Amino acid sequence: MPVFFICFIVFLLWLRVKLKQQDKNETSNKDFWQREHEADFSRNKDISMLEYISVPKEVLPFNEQTNDIELIQIQKDISDVMSKKMINLSGMTNTDIKFAYGRGNFEILSFYDQNYLKFLSLLNKWGTYLLNHGDKNRAKQIFEYAINTLNCDISGCYIGLAKIYLKNDDIDKVQKLIDKIQYSDAYLKESITNKLNQMLQNY
Repeated sequence: MPVFFICFIVFLLWLRVKLKQQDKNETSNKDFWQREHEADFSRNKDISMLEYISVPKEVLPFNEQTNDIELIQIQKDISDVMSKKMINLSGMTNTDIKFAYGRGNFEILSFYDQNYLKFLSLLNKWGTYLLNHGDKNRAKQIFEYAINTLNCDISGCYIGLAKIYLKNDDIDKVQKLIDKIQYSDAYLKESITNKLNQMLQNY
């Protein structure tokens, strides 16, 4: 069989695959924009009974006696966010939110979701600060609350808590952290899992 003919057949097969991929992408884009258009006309739902996140102040280890200016500011920031409405909408796209709760509720729910994410970020900052300054008991309480109660998927919370567990020789608890993150929907779960496994290997 002539080499030219073989190359021509290969080219046709390659072109066929590319055209199929293009059709698939065009169909996906068309479906996306159609769904987005429909979501923009979704009727508003009652959002008063959603599972908003409420955090009692007593469950977190606030230190009212400290003279540490940076710690005082972190605790103030935490208190400020805790006073606002929070909701966890992770796993939902903007289109999903509009479909589920209506276009008119999108901005306020996005704001509540941002409060939740900011709260998790501040808990990580708080716990890390305490751990770096030798207050591992308070840091442990913060990290455990963030992970076990709020399903936080921030890497720093997992790494910080694992450090505390290893200092206390609680190897089994580090393994439970690995199991928890592995079966989660966290975006960085593979990276976090690898870091925790490395910590165990270096223990």
